[in-house]
Order: sequence, then C-alpha cells, then structure tokens
Amino acid sequence: MRTLSLVFFLLSLTFCGRETEEFAIQIALPSDPAHLDPLFSTDLTSQKLARFLHQGIFQVEKESFVSPWISNAKRVSNASEEIWRIEFNETSPPMEDIHFSLSRLISESYPRKADYQFLKSIRILPSQVAEPSPSLLRSNDPSASKAHSKFSLEFHFQKGTTETEWKEKFSLPFASIIGKEEWQDHHLKSYGKYKLKQWKKNEFIDLEAQKELTENLPNSIRFRILPQSTTSLFLYRKSELDAFKLSDFLLSIPEATSEYTLTKKGRSVQYVTINQTNPCFDLHFRNALNFSIPREQIIQKLLENHADLTYGPVPLPYVEKLKLNLKKIEIGYHKEKANSELKLSKCYPNILKKEIDFRMRGDDENQTKGRAIKQALEEIGLKIKLRPMEKAPLYKENGEGKGDLTLLTWYSDYDSIWNFLDPLFHPEKTGNGGNRSFYQNHMIGQLLSKPNRNLNDAKQVIETVTKEKPWIFLWSIQENYLISKEFLRYTELADYL
Repeated sequence: MRTLSLVFFLLSLTFCGRETEEFAIQIALPSDPAHLDPLFSTDLTSQKLARFLHQGIFQVEKESFVSPWISNAKRVSNASEEIWRIEFNETSPPMEDIHFSLSRLISESYPRKADYQFLKSIRILPSQVAEPSPSLLRSNDPSASKAHSKFSLEFHFQKGTTETEWKEKFSLPFASIIGKEEWQDHHLKSYGKYKLKQWKKNEFIDLEAQKELTENLPNSIRFRILPQSTTSLFLYRKSELDAFKLSDFLLSIPEATSEYTLTKKGRSVQYVTINQTNPCFDLHFRNALNFSIPREQIIQKLLENHADLTYGPVPLPYVEKLKLNLKKIEIGYHKEKANSELKLSKCYPNILKKEIDFRMRGDDENQTKGRAIKQALEEIGLKIKLRPMEKAPLYKENGEGKGDLTLLTWYSDYDSIWNFLDPLFHPEKTGNGGNRSFYQNHMIGQLLSKPNRNLNDAKQVIETVTKEKPWIFLWSIQENYLISKEFLRYTELADYL
C-alpha cells in the first residue's frame, strides 16, 4: 500500500507541475527574428537575442572596450595601412572560428557592410603552444592533458582608422564569433552567455546557458512569440510569463507598479519620413510639417508622458548625457510659422489639393499616433490619407521609395551617438539600407564615412540634419516592460532587454 502511495505521489509531481517549469524564465517577443546569423541582426528581435547568444572579440564595459579572449594587442608601423597583431589566449574560441567569422565581414554581402569597409584583410600568424598548468593537469577536466594553443591574427585596416573605431565595430553583434564547421553544416554555434537549444517558428525559442552562470542570470530562457500584448498580459497573470513589453494602452493596468515596471530611455526615436524624391517636399514644406506637430501635447495626453522629446534625430536624454552643446534650432509647435512656411513652399497652393499618402503599421498603437499627426497636418490645410499596412509590405515599399510620409521607429543597435545618424542619413544607404527618407547631402556622407570621425563631426551632422528636416521629428519612446518577481531574482537580466 505504501508502494502504491509513492507511485501516485511521483505521478502527481510529473503531471501536476506547470508546463513552463523547466524554463527558469519566460520572456515575450513580438515576432520571430529575421535571422540568427549575426551579420543580419538588424531587426529588433534579432538584436535582443544577439545579446544572449553572441559575443565578439570585444565587449563594451563602462565606456571602454575589453576582451576576455585577448592577451596582447600590438600596433605595427606601416605607411599605407593600420596594422594590428592580436594574440588570443587559451580561453578564446578556436582560431578557425574567429578567422572565419571576421573574414565574413569582408567577403559577404549584408545590410551593414558599409560600416566595415575599413577592414581590408585578416592574416593568420604562426601559432604557439603553451604547456598546461600543473593545476589543470591535476583537475578532472578531460581536456586538461592537452596543450592549449595560443594564436595570433594580423588585422589590416584602412589608413586613418582609429583604435576606438575598430574596437567599437568588433564589439557589435555583426562581428560576433560563430563556429565555422557548425555553420557550414547549417547549425549555429555561438559564444555568448547562452546557446540555442530549439527554435519552433511562431511559437518559441529556447536558450540554455553555455556553462554554469552566476545567480544573477537564469540557466534557461524560453522566448515566446506573442504578437499581441493582451495575450502576454493573460499569460503573465497566469504566472506563465516573466517579462513582456507594455503597449501604451496597458501602462495604466494595476500590475504596472513601479516595482514591476522596468523602463528603458533614450534607445529609440519615432519619426515620420518625408520622401525626398518628391520635388514639392522642399525645405519650406518640411519646415511647415515640423512646426505643425504639438509634440508635448501628444506626449502628455496620448502617450501619458511615456516618451521624451528629441533634438532632431537624437533623444534628448542622450544629447544631455554627451553634453554636446548643440545650437538652438527652433522646431517646436508653432502653427503660425507652419502656415507661413507652407505658403513659401514650391508647390503652394496646389499642394493643398493633393492627397498626401501617410503610411504606418496597422496595429492600434501606431494608428492612434498616426491619427494625431494627421489631425495636426490637416489643421494647416493639408489633405492626408491614412494608410495602415502590415509591417513587411510597409518596409518593402518604403525601401522602394513609395509613400509620401511614413511613420517609423528606429531602435539603437548599440550605445553610440553614431547609431542615431548612420545609416539613417547616409546618402549611400537609402531605402532598406536605413536612409528611408532618401535624404541626400554629400557633406553628411563624407562625415559619416570618415574613418576617424569624432564628436565634433557628430555635432555637425546632428545640427545639419535638424536644419534640413528630412523627417518630421517626433519623440523618443520609453520602453516599458512588465516583469515578475521571478525576473527580479536575476539582477543582470534587465541589462539584456
């Protein structure tokens, strides 16, 4: 009888536990990643997953670049190139994987290739073999008896490329290291904190730790693909989800207290592209559009103060952090100036008779913002046709130069002022390359392409773009995440969202 009771007890443990128990943490994502190939980590979901899966030869820590894999880096004098010899230690990935991954930056085509034009070649130098330490020989590690191979690679950069620039670029997701042999077998071997366990499209992505982690990070994570935040909220209330991004209309729910709401500022800009291929959309017209938008009122009433103003294309919190001392350029709401500028535009008054095609994503949140912008533009006499679209055709057609105005959001790839400027305004990266307004300014292109660009160059780009207004500058959305008690146990996890 006691044996029978024990059987029933074990069965109850097997079948009564909730399905999600095997994963330490569950996080919602709005869509599948477009790619897990780091070269194509340009969409928001891919970028988030890259923080968990991938690692490059450098990492950013407290505004400096560090590497656990590098034991020495030495600059070699050369008249025509910048040459650096980098020695990797025994904790690094194999030489073949590092050389393969970074050589792809030169040999393959990918969206951000222009950012790596400074990289000319990578050469393998003769390796050295170091004897294992006595402590390793005494350990139970089966690899301890093997000699640890150190190796060096020689990097050839375009003349004038600064150490800060190439280290920054090698710290980005696009320069992450992957396993050569596994990739050629159509599998992903990554070297970040986590590795891919399973990906079931439209349902979930499972990750597990590469090795035993500290208590500040979970050992396993399931990312659930949940396009609707209302579904995420339902699962959160059932304790089947630990974190998801709150839509604007969910910010006032009872659960969204200060303790369980995580806010990220200054990582995005929302804007309206003004199609520069239309000759009627001259500077006076673009000035009129910008003066017509009551940004502060929309932020206060519609966004419930969950957004920040921008200086042109850069969030104000980011500008203030860098102390750039930018010139004062008036772009705030001023209806009289908007009307005056409109009357000076090339196609006035005929522009008042033309129906202007205004596009945005078709979800409720984007349509609500679109209607507020439409109303402001109509108040200065313009005829606006609102066109909600699915994400894929919206971006595809925008990349082809279609549509007059398009409401879009840019999320930063990494923590740098250049991330808000390049590729968004580079004249050679139009359409799907990032410059979605097809803005053309040769001087801006030269500054963005400089191998040793600095903060003064960034300041000049920001001020010029703000004066020329290829966008209707709107605001920087605050990202708000609802998190669980379980999520709060892992103190480093918030940095990955």
